[in-house]
Amino acid sequence: MNSNLTVVVVHRNDEERTQLRLALEALPGVTIAGERSELRSGLALAHQVRPTILILDLAQPIEDSLHAAAQFKMEHPDTAMFLATDSLDPDTLLKALRAGAQEVLRRPLDRGSLREAIERVSRQSAKKSGTGSARGVITVFGNKGGSGVTTLATNLAISLRTLTRREVALADFDVFSGDAAFLLGLSPTRSLSDALAAPRLDSASVQDSLIKHESGLYVMSQPDQLDRVESVSGDQIGTVLEIMSSMFDFVIVDAPHVFNDLTLEVFDRSSTILLIAEPSIPSVRAARRSLEIFHKLNFMASSDRVKLVVNRRSDSSAISVVQLEETLGMPVFGTITNDYAAVSTAMNVGKPLCGGHDDSRAGRDIVALARKLVPSEVIEGPTDTVPAANKRPGKLRFFGRG
Repeated sequence: MNSNLTVVVVHRNDEERTQLRLALEALPGVTIAGERSELRSGLALAHQVRPTILILDLAQPIEDSLHAAAQFKMEHPDTAMFLATDSLDPDTLLKALRAGAQEVLRRPLDRGSLREAIERVSRQSAKKSGTGSARGVITVFGNKGGSGVTTLATNLAISLRTLTRREVALADFDVFSGDAAFLLGLSPTRSLSDALAAPRLDSASVQDSLIKHESGLYVMSQPDQLDRVESVSGDQIGTVLEIMSSMFDFVIVDAPHVFNDLTLEVFDRSSTILLIAEPSIPSVRAARRSLEIFHKLNFMASSDRVKLVVNRRSDSSAISVVQLEETLGMPVFGTITNDYAAVSTAMNVGKPLCGGHDDSRAGRDIVALARKLVPSEVIEGPTDTVPAANKRPGKLRFFGRG
């Protein structure tokens, strides 16, 4: 944790303010720069000391408190603002987000959640100073249908969440035939179409359109109705992806199998593109056409932005990995074993290959691929399961909410 985090606490309730102080004092690297019981004097103190974090109680009238919070955030954008409130109705939460809240604290205080929130601010602070952790958008793409893109994308997302304990989201942008949510055993009640239909496309509408997997992974599901697909534009997809990348450490994109305005918007915002190929002549030809287009669009300017992944590899494949590398003129970054029985069973029952106690060759290969993508982020120790976190993603989170 960053060893130089300063906090100002403004809370009208003496007992709860004391609880906050004791919880903060127990965290390494955190210094309480001051505390006040009254809003005006507390904000005056915060203006003077410019803390890393301002914890502000939303006292009545809430509108006045939110207005003051928004004004402070406008003047001090680098200060992370945590708002504490008894009211968790959607309207208040949305207004808190608009005011610039990064976290919303629900009473009674959850110390574990507070620690996680402080650590998030610490990581953000470290990133600004150039010592932060990696983050990015990883797009899984194959311009030949049936190449296993969705299976890889969903299980890669689960693996990254399990291995790193970081905030990870899966975006199913295969708007015509995507089924990532179903491969995870989810029955979407919200989807991409809900975000696009909102009066304003922003972080609030994106958050409201996400569904959560038991692993803690958040999923932006494909539109639920085909008649809502035709109106999806590349600009809209680009905006959604930008918002998600600001909310999560890693966003895994299940991309359509074609080159169009939508996929180009996704590629433009991707830090890594995993090009999927199978050890077969049709698949290798398709991969070669993709690489030609990537070269023309300058996506290959960075030597490690596009990475080649061979799916369904076996010792009896018609084309070996070495032959595939020679044909495509680039090294293979990772391979996934052809494990038809395990993959088909997982698809049929809606249970991912990775993140649980089940063991399969394909699952182990995907976990290995995740480790190679973020080697410095992997947390040592058991990684079979990750308890589902009781929090919301991104800029706005809720403490103590089930």
